[in-house]
Amino acid sequence: MKKNILVFIAFFIAIALSLTAFGTYTFTSNKNSYKDNDDGCGLYRYKSTSTQEVFDVPDTYNGKTVTELMAFSVANSEYLKEINIPASVKTIDVWALTNCPVLESINVDEDNPYFTSDDGVLYNKDKTELLFFPNGKEPLVTDKSGKVTGGGVVVLPESVVSIRDNAFYMCSNLYSVEFNDGLKSIGNKAFLKCENLSAINLPETVETIGTDAFSYCNSVTTLEIPSSVQSIGDYAFFSTATKIEKITIHHNSEAELKLGKDWIPNQSDKINKKIPVEYVGE
Repeated sequence: MKKNILVFIAFFIAIALSLTAFGTYTFTSNKNSYKDNDDGCGLYRYKSTSTQEVFDVPDTYNGKTVTELMAFSVANSEYLKEINIPASVKTIDVWALTNCPVLESINVDEDNPYFTSDDGVLYNKDKTELLFFPNGKEPLVTDKSGKVTGGGVVVLPESVVSIRDNAFYMCSNLYSVEFNDGLKSIGNKAFLKCENLSAINLPETVETIGTDAFSYCNSVTTLEIPSSVQSIGDYAFFSTATKIEKITIHHNSEAELKLGKDWIPNQSDKINKKIPVEYVGE
């Protein structure tokens, strides 16, 4: 009997050690979950509650340095208004902070060597890449008829070269973006379902537009593609109810571009009828 008990205990110890060795061990603190990684641990799941509007990501947990916000770790937090990221965090997944509808500010410890924030917007340290714009940063403004006349506004710093995947993902409060000269790439799903974005004015420096980059941005009325653009991803501007009447491309023909499938939106109220595209050269 004792031998069987010892074998049983040894078996579970071996399982625990193997899980730790392969970084799959999960532990919780106040209902938040963390997982081991190669250099400490990462926040795996934050549990949003109606009584907690501010979340301070800890710099350590259980004696291990918190170095990562993992995929979907804070996503869909319906009550969270502010998140504070410590100096220890060096990896933030592209899905980590998506779809937090009332999130107003993402703040980073000034000693963090990897990330920084400017007016609540998250960038990499040298501000060459915009990583996340908080969904609830500014409320929408409507007139007496209910028409949207304002909302979230962002002016990209001159240093920004790329907008990362999911940066403005489903940011329905976003109304206006002033893109900077020098911007080269717009990531996958960067502006997906920003349904109140009023205009897309791309600078003459943009080279790549990712998959679903501006899909379902149904308030946009005009679209011009500058001659600097080399590739447009699948579904990049796709919509079934667009207000755009014509797309103007400053190339001589589509042969000069790498074009993804179904990147052109459909005409409003017309099944599978694409918006006309005009190539006008440089």
